[in-house]
Formats: sequence, C-alpha cells, structure tokens
Amino acid sequence: MDDKLKQQINSWTKANEDRKVIDLLEGISPAERGFEETGLLARAYNYVGEYEKALVLLESIREVGEQDTNWNFRMGYALYYLDRYKEALSYFTKADELTPEDVDTIEFIRQCNIRIPFKSRVDAFWAWFVQNEAELSRMVEKRGEYDSETSIRFIEQGVGLIAKNVHFNIGGNYEFTFSVEGEAHLFYLYPYLISRMPESLRDKWHFFPYNLGTDCSFELKIYGLDINMEEVYVCAKYDDKRNDFAVSFYEKGLCSLPENQGHGAFCIMMEIMLGEGLSYRYVSKVERTDRLEEGMFPLPALRGYIVKTLKDNGKEVLENPKDVFVSYQLDPEKNDELRYDVAIGSTNFSNLVSQYYENNTTLFDKINHYGAQAVFLAFPYNNISAEHQKTILDFRYALEDRIEKEILDTDGLGLLLGGAIGTCCCYMDFLLYDVKGFIEKVLPVLREYPQYSFYLSDFRQHCQLIRLTDAEMEDC
Repeated sequence: MDDKLKQQINSWTKANEDRKVIDLLEGISPAERGFEETGLLARAYNYVGEYEKALVLLESIREVGEQDTNWNFRMGYALYYLDRYKEALSYFTKADELTPEDVDTIEFIRQCNIRIPFKSRVDAFWAWFVQNEAELSRMVEKRGEYDSETSIRFIEQGVGLIAKNVHFNIGGNYEFTFSVEGEAHLFYLYPYLISRMPESLRDKWHFFPYNLGTDCSFELKIYGLDINMEEVYVCAKYDDKRNDFAVSFYEKGLCSLPENQGHGAFCIMMEIMLGEGLSYRYVSKVERTDRLEEGMFPLPALRGYIVKTLKDNGKEVLENPKDVFVSYQLDPEKNDELRYDVAIGSTNFSNLVSQYYENNTTLFDKINHYGAQAVFLAFPYNNISAEHQKTILDFRYALEDRIEKEILDTDGLGLLLGGAIGTCCCYMDFLLYDVKGFIEKVLPVLREYPQYSFYLSDFRQHCQLIRLTDAEMEDC
C-alpha cells in the first residue's frame, strides 16, 4: 500500500472518520485490493459496528491472514461484538501467541472469558459426561481394548469445555481425578467442579478435585530407571512456627541423575504418595542427600508421618489451601490505587494478595482463563476513629456472612477469599464463578445498606471500577 494513502487512512481512523476510510477503500475493486487494504477496510467496518461485513472481508483473506496478528485481532473483535465469545476467544488467543503482551488483546481475552463463566463451563462438562457416560464406562471396563491416545483425545473433548490443558486421570473402579499440577488456583476451582456432579453419577463414579495420595507402594519408570517407592528413603523436618516440612530424599538411581532431573522425579513421586494438596500445603523445601542418613524411612510412610506430626503438635490437617486463612498487616500508604490504605486483612489466597501489590496479573489471568474472576467489593467510610473502625469491621464480617450464605453457597456463584480494612475503605475478596450472576444477586442485598457506596473491582491494578450502589452520605 502507498505510504501516503496509509497515512491518510490512519489519520481518518484516529479522528473517528471511519466512513471516509470505507468510501475510499470500497472505491477500489476487490480484485485490486490487497491483503493490507482489505484488512483496513474490515477494521473500518468493525469500528462503525458493521461486524458481519468485516467478517466477510476477513474470510476472503483467511489463507494469508491466519498467521497475522492484526487479522486475528480483527476477527476476534467482530465476533466479540456479535456475542460469539468462544469463537472470538480463539482468535484473540492466536493474536496473543503471535504478538504477546499487547494490552488490548489481553483485555479482550479477559472479557471473553468472563462471558463464558466457569459455572456454565462446569455445567457443560457434566452434561457432556452424562451424555457420554456409557462410552466412558466401557473405557474403564475394557481398558485393554482401547488405544490410550484415542481415549485421551475423546475425554479431552469434555474437559476442553472447561478450559484448555486440563489435566486428568481416569482409572479403575470408575475413578476420575483432576490434577492441579502445581497450579495453586486450581485448588479453588476444582472442588466446585466436583460439587456440581449430577446425582445420576454419584452411585457409580468417584470424582476427585486433585490427587489425594496413597500409602501403597508401586514401581515407577522414569528417566530409564525402574524405581520402587519402598526403596526411596526420606526425612521430614518439621518447623512448628511455619507449620511445614523440609523433606530430604535418597535413592541410588535418583541420585545418579543430574540434580534437576532427580529433584523433579522425586517431586512427582512425592505428590503421588502424599497427594497434591498435602504436598503443596505442607512441604516447603525438597533436597536430595548423597547417602542414606539416620532417621530416614521409606517414601510410602511419609504421608502418615506428616499427618501424625501435625496432629501431635495440635494442628488441624488441612490439605486444600483454600481452607487455610491467614492474617496479614501492612503499612498504609497514599496511592491512587485501591487497597494501599489497608492496615490489616485476612485471606486464604495470600499469593493473589501479594501479586496485587506487585502489579502482577499472573494468577488473576490463570483464574480468568477458566472463566472465573478474582474480585473485591470495596466500600469507603469517612470516620477513622478506632471505635468506628470496629463498627465497620463488624459490619463487614456480617455482610460477608450474608453474601456467602445467601448468594455464594446457595447459587454456586463463588468463594469468599477473605477481606481487609484500611484507613479509608473496607474490602471483601471473592473468587467468582459467574460475575454477571453474582452482580444480579448481590445488588439487592447491597441496596439495603444505603449509608455506603459499594464498588466492584478486579483483583488487579489499573482496572475499571464498577459502581454498584450510591450512598446517601459523602464518601471519604
């Protein structure tokens, strides 16, 4: 395309004069319009809201465009505004793969995921499972007759309704286990998935949100070695202040491998034996030794040892991190972003809170990938006396309880993650499985408290606030 012509088109686009772009490019015959001109014409049609016309144009250059960032973005844009969110998501995802970290692309991916909520994805998975239950049963009963890759591809059709790259294992006795694979956010999502299992499956199938562990020994083939779990020796040192364990291990074959391979292989074995929850929650450090040391014992006994040690120290054994709440204190500071006024809070997802202050959206986006959303409700208050803060804190607790019982638990819309109080605002933290459904249910409740303005924010900085209600008094 001629540079002068391109500059003119870009000038019109910046001035929101997209009809001039359309008139100019439509004046060129389709046979003479190249890839770039056709793409710019499609962009102009997108910007004036004529998305179907944009799609026709983009389809006409698909063969060239499939590996082009702009083409994929424009396809996603048109489909998004036609409410075809799943299709749009695939194109925005491709655009992100071709040109990572573009802020507009990432935001569209987030919005697409919100519009395909985790709650509806879970329901779609269970509908698929019920529809295909007979075939899935045959896979369990006649495993030897099925090619493993064919079975995996078939099941991936179902779990793919939840998200890409969902790990699972289907075993004997009709067992279906999801695996978190070290991804902390899945401890907060998969239990909900299991809770939605249809009644028609409950007497036959056994579903697990993550690997629960075993004390039964077995052999594992890895890196060309055949390793018996009974021959892997471990030592677990308990830190009562941190309430966790440092684990060391020794096995001749494992210790002959390069350190990263030996360490990785042992961690796989440990997770199988301990279970993903216990391993993630209580094992803080893993290192190998170069010899069998006094006090070491076979790996299959590690789970029992950890559980007994915790109980002997008066600790409750909680395998899922979502069941463990911790308190935190911060020094309030002035900042245009919310939560920097926080003095004290509690959470069962401390990494999410930490990443907020680091301006890191890694966990937020991993949660969003599943159609769930980490958010917080904020409400300002304008009296910072100690007595008034206690009143506000009591109110927050009462409101959290009400939202949890009346909305989250009843309608399966999310999970309470904790909350915080600052010098100016109170915060209630949630992981939502259906943002739109939550807003519809929570609005009538919040309107019962006209003394406060309530805002909904993503659990990330630099995002748009949703003002849910207006107070009958001035905010601070």
